[in-house]
Amino acid sequence: KARKSVHVMIYSFTLDELSKALIEAKNRGVEVKVVIEAENAFSKGSEYQKLLEAGVEVKLDGNPSLMHHKVMIIDGKIVVTGSYNWSWSAENKNDENLVILESAEAASLYEAEFQRVWGQATQPS
Repeated sequence: KARKSVHVMIYSFTLDELSKALIEAKNRGVEVKVVIEAENAFSKGSEYQKLLEAGVEVKLDGNPSLMHHKVMIIDGKIVVTGSYNWSWSAENKNDENLVILESAEAASLYEAEFQRVWGQATQPS
């Protein structure tokens, strides 16, 4: 239900339902930007290529170590975070946690980190 923006930093992204929701948001005119950990972007089942082909702005993390974030910032006021990777295993097997913060103040802190990571990330080739 995002109206303006969805910014994502994600370590592992293989859930079709979440890529579908991001693509639908982008098609509604929402600004959708995603940074995926470079080591996982081409793993089996990754949603990376699907997002690119749908015209979503996607970059690969530029950190020489792991970008281990699992964060979504919605409309600059909601943050979804926790240990939960966007994967089948996280959804169906693992013990995971997910926290939703409805706070513009918290969202601004996470947004600053997103902008830093986005600025270091690389464009797909």
